[in-house]
Amino acid sequence: MIGELTGEVVERRTDAMVIKVDGTGLGLEVSVPDRSLAATGDHVHLFTSLQFSSDGAFLAGFETIEERRVYEALLSVNSVGPRTAVRVLSTHPAKNIFQALDAEDPKPFQAVPGIGGKTASRIILELRGKLVSADRDPSGLSPDEDSIEVLEVLLNQGFSRAEATVALNQSAGDTMPVTERISAALRFLHTKSRMRS
Repeated sequence: MIGELTGEVVERRTDAMVIKVDGTGLGLEVSVPDRSLAATGDHVHLFTSLQFSSDGAFLAGFETIEERRVYEALLSVNSVGPRTAVRVLSTHPAKNIFQALDAEDPKPFQAVPGIGGKTASRIILELRGKLVSADRDPSGLSPDEDSIEVLEVLLNQGFSRAEATVALNQSAGDTMPVTERISAALRFLHTKSRMRS
């Protein structure tokens, strides 16, 4: 998986750029605030997320890890694809997204091209209380050893931190053994994956 890129900007477009890394030009979509910070010839460092779908590979780049985390959390919502998720971050900084979720306000999401009322409501329903600023505990739980172990297993299985946190919340407060919590979390994630496909 491509997690970070450092290289020279060799081409800029409205919401995309090509970065030359070790002689290879890699094209990626970027949120507009990130794109506006870099000019052709500049050296940049971006945190990236690579997604695959029936349309092919989609590489997105972000200035901060937190932006990438928001992007990947948005992808966990049914009917929100990579381009739409990038548009959300082009329209609003991450802190505004956290505020909209806390206030259960769909208007900021509806302001994004391609997102209607139904999808905006779904984003709030699925991410409120689960996608929070990095200075807050995303699960709302104390970091007990069992929860940490479940989270690590899910991350090692290739799920994003946002997806793993949502799945971990499904067994929050349960007294079941760690192995059963892991199985329950994996079932939840696979069910969500089938719903999106």
